[in-house]
Amino acid sequence: MIVHSRIESTHLQGNLLQDPSERDLFLYLPQGYEDSDRRYPTAYLLHAFGENAEQLVHPPTDGRRWAPPIEDVLDPVFGRMSVAPMIVVIPDGWTRYGCSQWVDSPVSGNFEQYVLHDVVAYVDANYRTLQDSASRGVFGFSSGGCGAWNLASRNPGTFGAMAMLSGDSFLDMTHKTFLYDYLDSIWPEAPGGPVEGNDLSQIVYAYSSCYSPNLDNPPFYVDLPVAFPSGELIQEVWDRWLSFDPVVNWRDRLDSLRKLTGILLDVGCNDDYHLQWGHRLLSHRLREAGIAHEATENTGSHGGRSRERYQLTLEWLAQVLERS
Repeated sequence: MIVHSRIESTHLQGNLLQDPSERDLFLYLPQGYEDSDRRYPTAYLLHAFGENAEQLVHPPTDGRRWAPPIEDVLDPVFGRMSVAPMIVVIPDGWTRYGCSQWVDSPVSGNFEQYVLHDVVAYVDANYRTLQDSASRGVFGFSSGGCGAWNLASRNPGTFGAMAMLSGDSFLDMTHKTFLYDYLDSIWPEAPGGPVEGNDLSQIVYAYSSCYSPNLDNPPFYVDLPVAFPSGELIQEVWDRWLSFDPVVNWRDRLDSLRKLTGILLDVGCNDDYHLQWGHRLLSHRLREAGIAHEATENTGSHGGRSRERYQLTLEWLAQVLERS
């Protein structure tokens, strides 16, 4: 059963994109929830770039790649797959540029704080959850996967396990090209903000609003990591982007990572953005540091098997989250 609410967040108020601070919140309640008084573990599912919570739960049917309603994805997990029941929480991380990356930004809003202090508090206050980090996990795909990494690796007192599915990583190889592809797409014009119909411009300004905001640089309040027209990489700005890259920031989060009861890295070996190399490098670094984790690869591309991976991730979470 899907339950829909809307919650107001002080952490999203005043964002410079003028996006709403009241957001959709969806919960999947397992069969039997209404007929018992038991408490359940929770799994927080973070959506990807270019969609919102509503679209993940009720995918559009307007000609985009078809995806099933999330209830049709989750029902078999707790039915045919016989996974122990849990509550699945789906918050909204949309911005007008594409996605918040689930991080704090004075431009797009403080989405990390929103999830930690607004969403979790609301869910625990209104539903029968097991209110301990050991019974609370977070997972997501693509930008949502990077968000899951960020939330859990920084806040093990809130989330005890996390799964990064085809998550943004190894930006030096996978994302730097976006910047030059964007400049090519507008050449010889100078960057002038997101352009309707130009996906590359949306991506570059979305990432910049999250990773390199600059309140002293109106009207878009971001720093781009590449100079125009020379194309020279502005290392100071690029380093700000890299601070959000799992293959870089794991070093500063070792103590937090060791507190997690489960870490899963899953990616398609045919990922369109070559994110498998970010996952492989991150797994290598974690293994060298003695951080217990599971790293799996599937034969999918970027997104082609995301719903299947959601199902398998919930099966994994049911094994690593405490149920009492």
